Amino acid sequence: MLKLSDWERENFTASSNPGITVNFPSREIYFSHEALSLLRFDASTCPKTLDQLNELCHPEDHAEISRLEQAIKSKESFITITRRLFCGDGYYRNFRLEAVIHRGFRGKPEKLTGREISALNAWLMNASEGDKIECKDENGNVKILEAVRVQGIITLFDAGMIDDMQSENMRLRREIQRRIFSANSYPFKLPDYSENDDIMRSKLEDCINSALNVLTGNNQLKALRRSLNETSLTVGIVGLTSSGKSSFMNSLLGEKLIPEQTKATTNIPIICREGEMRSAKVFYQDGRVDVIPSRRLTENYVKDIASEGFNPGNRSGIARVEMIIPGAMIPEGICFVDTPGSDALASSGGAMLRNILPELDMLIYVTPVRARFKASDYDLLKNIMNINGKIVFVLSQIDLERDDTEAGKVIHSAHDKILGDINAIRNDMKKFCGSDFDVIPVSAKTAREKFYDKKSQAWIDANLEDVVKYFEPLSRNSFTRALILRAERTLKILEGVINRREVTGSSRWRIQDVISNLKKLLAAGKNIPEIPSGYSFSESVITPKTQTQNILSSLITSMREREFRTKFFSLDALNGKRKIILLGAERNQSLKLFSRLAHNLALEYLPDGEISRYEWLFSGQVSPFECINLPVIGDENILIAPSNLNITQKLDWHKLFQDYVPVVSIDLARVDSGLSDLAYSPYITGLAISQWVLAFGNAGLFDTRQNDLTSQVPKRVKEFIELNGLVNPEWFIFENYKTF
Repeated sequence: MLKLSDWERENFTASSNPGITVNFPSREIYFSHEALSLLRFDASTCPKTLDQLNELCHPEDHAEISRLEQAIKSKESFITITRRLFCGDGYYRNFRLEAVIHRGFRGKPEKLTGREISALNAWLMNASEGDKIECKDENGNVKILEAVRVQGIITLFDAGMIDDMQSENMRLRREIQRRIFSANSYPFKLPDYSENDDIMRSKLEDCINSALNVLTGNNQLKALRRSLNETSLTVGIVGLTSSGKSSFMNSLLGEKLIPEQTKATTNIPIICREGEMRSAKVFYQDGRVDVIPSRRLTENYVKDIASEGFNPGNRSGIARVEMIIPGAMIPEGICFVDTPGSDALASSGGAMLRNILPELDMLIYVTPVRARFKASDYDLLKNIMNINGKIVFVLSQIDLERDDTEAGKVIHSAHDKILGDINAIRNDMKKFCGSDFDVIPVSAKTAREKFYDKKSQAWIDANLEDVVKYFEPLSRNSFTRALILRAERTLKILEGVINRREVTGSSRWRIQDVISNLKKLLAAGKNIPEIPSGYSFSESVITPKTQTQNILSSLITSMREREFRTKFFSLDALNGKRKIILLGAERNQSLKLFSRLAHNLALEYLPDGEISRYEWLFSGQVSPFECINLPVIGDENILIAPSNLNITQKLDWHKLFQDYVPVVSIDLARVDSGLSDLAYSPYITGLAISQWVLAFGNAGLFDTRQNDLTSQVPKRVKEFIELNGLVNPEWFIFENYKTF
């Protein structure tokens, strides 16, 4: 119970118009004109006694009335209660009563004087700028009100209205972008290039034509010849399906223009550049060109034309789409190309990507967090490296990373996990091709949402500006750089032809002569700075977030982990067996599942280097062969295999699967590539005669997308099972280790 301070006593007793007065023992009540107006009553309809006023209280708030009555009976002098009252207009509203109880002989109450304050005003009296409160209006609509300082006074604004105004402001900005037209005959500024660039371009075209006279069917050289018509440095955005390429492109544009989370964009390349006039062109296989006006350039329109796609046998099909977007985060003299996704089950997209690779001067390889390279990644990277080695990696979806906590302590911060993903990509590429590459982490989703709020911390954390800064130096002398890179690709292709002995006799000498001319051309043209390298991830980009976890949340986590174990071991495929073998293209996927079963986060991050990639791991009583022992987590025997490529033992998989139920882990976001990896696994034949489980991990990363991703699984798995003659597996979809 609050006590009456000297200031409060003076404030109430000195007031000539207390708002409400109650006389005892009659309990008659009198309202000031302001109080009647606040309660929506007049003198004839207002309550006449304190008891009648209390009857207007909402049934759920009667405890506050009991507090008031108890204060009157006791020796308290000051009381504050908050409750909902049924007002004269038929609506319940929140009010706070602040009252002084005047007492006479032996503390007997004589009078109560006080004031009714709207609960909203009462909250505002103690609010600071930026504080928010949720309330309902007369119609039951929920509103969020925010305290805002205007000319030194704290007042209330509808936060939802502010958000709507900001959204409308962004919409109007984008609409202005769409309607910008220029008297300039070119929709974008042409890059500066000199007479020497024209000479170099002409000589490079002569070299390519000479090579094509010998290698008449070489599609890569034909693509390189087409690329000479492009005066901008061309940067291709490549990666597997669902890696986040289109989301990344939209973040550069500042609007959702290229369809995301669909297969539509896997068919054709979409070229984007910044310019003065918003427009688009659609190029067809037969040479026709359609010009798309600004008002028609929307996400739905792009989705419709992209769905027509590339059909090698249809010369009237769409070859590519080129768009110019004013205000896009694309440096002058550079264009970005959203390419088809590539994996084993997207043959048309893969064919188109192979055709366009020679036309790309540099490449951004997009890969999501927590997704180590798979066989499909290496297949795509091999095709890229055979033609073009100028790659920078973008680690996408970093906003999905969270701090991992256990018993209230941060075990792995989001920042450290992102750094670990960056180092994993660089190490994988060093093993793959012996070279080091730059890796830039980005949150495309946050960048697009905060595109017009570039001073916000969220925009800074999204890290898109690091990508733009990486390519800005290349905008200077961009055409010269592009010609040099195209000459280097031509030289690489022709040297490969010679090394593979694809031509002999006079044809070989003619190709060698072209190679000699290309080397002279490159020696004369390399007078500009090299392409930048050595990007390092700034410690300040991602601010480590701390999470607190009390005893109750730890208990809830423990209970849910037990539910997880129960759900897993009740799968029909296990059929009461307590022996399982965890398999997969990458062992870290198996460890994620094992860490959930063990309720031990540390087991998801076994230290690299201390455990050989060829070692088997075992948790249980007696292992079937020599393994590294892990903590025993129950009465189960769990065998964890190395990654598919690192299984070196000659095992009888049929016999092993009689004792151990196989559980194959696949990333939910990369079902196609995961299944293609499984098709080449050493244990694939054993799955044809065994009950087994497909465990799809990383489900917790995708929130609302999880249902969309899950809905794609049945068809893909069915096709894979029928193609490989396997037993139909049972599914298990799980999130990685997380606290609740």
